[in-house]
Amino acid sequence: MSVQPEDRTTIDMFARRGRGRPRSNPYDRALQCRQNKRTQRMRDKANDMRRLEVRIEGRVVDGLDDACELLNMSRAEIMELALKQWLHI
Repeated sequence: MSVQPEDRTTIDMFARRGRGRPRSNPYDRALQCRQNKRTQRMRDKANDMRRLEVRIEGRVVDGLDDACELLNMSRAEIMELALKQWLHI
């Protein structure tokens, strides 16, 4: 019988007991990251979210960061709000 990373029944069968904190998740960190990223992509797709990458001058980003602190919002939230207002959406 081989051990599969996704198989919860055999994950601990051949594992050595070690010292330290007990594992709260039977999967290794790389698999957890892949699963979390997949879940995030599915959640974003369900919410009709799309990824957008832009390049902006440093002084504009500094002003954006100041606005983030003042309004207690993230960069993405402020940019989305500004674009919605500009596009009248």
